[in-house]
Amino acid sequence: MDTLSHIHLDLDYAYTILFLVLGMFSFFTNMKLEDKKWDGYHKSRKILGSAFFLMTGYCILRSLHPQYLDNYGDFWLLTVVSLLFSWLNYTSFLYLINTQYQIRKRFFIDGALPLLLMFVVGLLGKFMVSFQDAIRVLLGILFIGKSVRMFYVCDTEWRKMNVEQEENYDEAPDILWMRVLVWLTFILGLCTLIALYVPAIHVIYCYIAPLVFVYMVFRLINYLPVKIVGMRDSSDEPVAEGVQSQSNSRGIDLEAKIAPYVEKWVEKKLYCNPNLSIKEVAAQMGTNHNYLSQYLNNRLQLTFQLWLNTLRIEEAKIILLSEPLSVEEVGIRVGIPESYNFSRWFKNITGTTPLKYRKTSNQTRS
Repeated sequence: MDTLSHIHLDLDYAYTILFLVLGMFSFFTNMKLEDKKWDGYHKSRKILGSAFFLMTGYCILRSLHPQYLDNYGDFWLLTVVSLLFSWLNYTSFLYLINTQYQIRKRFFIDGALPLLLMFVVGLLGKFMVSFQDAIRVLLGILFIGKSVRMFYVCDTEWRKMNVEQEENYDEAPDILWMRVLVWLTFILGLCTLIALYVPAIHVIYCYIAPLVFVYMVFRLINYLPVKIVGMRDSSDEPVAEGVQSQSNSRGIDLEAKIAPYVEKWVEKKLYCNPNLSIKEVAAQMGTNHNYLSQYLNNRLQLTFQLWLNTLRIEEAKIILLSEPLSVEEVGIRVGIPESYNFSRWFKNITGTTPLKYRKTSNQTRS
């Protein structure tokens, strides 16, 4: 039976090299984003790389031991490895769009159990030879059922994120390719299973699949995660521990000491500088960052990041109505150079997007 597990020896070698190269590219190239907010993107790349290393190991096994497994063993191994490969691809996607931890955790558990079940059921077939045909059918059903479930979860998350972007951004980033990858992963998984029953399908599949894998890695490596960073993150950072327990008298003293420095700093519009940290701002004011944090939380009831970006957005509102600059140019001017983050913050603070604000305000004034 001419399936992926029975490919010709030279094709086995070609697949081994391809998967190894793609795994190394996914793991090691263009990974210089050190900020913690890129953790999801880093994990996405590493999980995808792990998927390709898994297939590298599988191809090496086939090339070194082409007669190690019988036909049933080939079927069993291929369905388990293929489902594991698809699962890793879908998990990589979930980390890429920065979806919530609870979803990823449920997705992990939901994926591990069917894989374990397929392994155990397939193992039983090695001892109950008379039931192997029935077990083949059962493995196929489990494979299709889990593939459909994983596809549904990822496609649903993609649609949610797409709606959020349309609501928050004047110019939403192009993320259609992400949904294309979800569909391609689903189709390739089904083609792998079908090829076990219809060998002719494999002839087409084995030459088209590498193109899909290369496209997948190319898009991920060249993807700029900054475009959708924080899509579902809270815009507020946690209030500093212990701030609320400060005494009123100390709070009044603190406000009296810090307020003039804050006002002077704001008057200079130093908040328009990008990539400001609370330690850096406190140093510019000549105070301690803990005191500044307490002042913002106690007096203004704001976290540092929300306070900083509120100042930036207020400045942006003035620029939008007074100068014919693009949204991206305005964002750069006020210290939020990524246009998508600027639009997100503008919508969070004002309730509308920059272009809608400019249009509505101009109509009102006219």
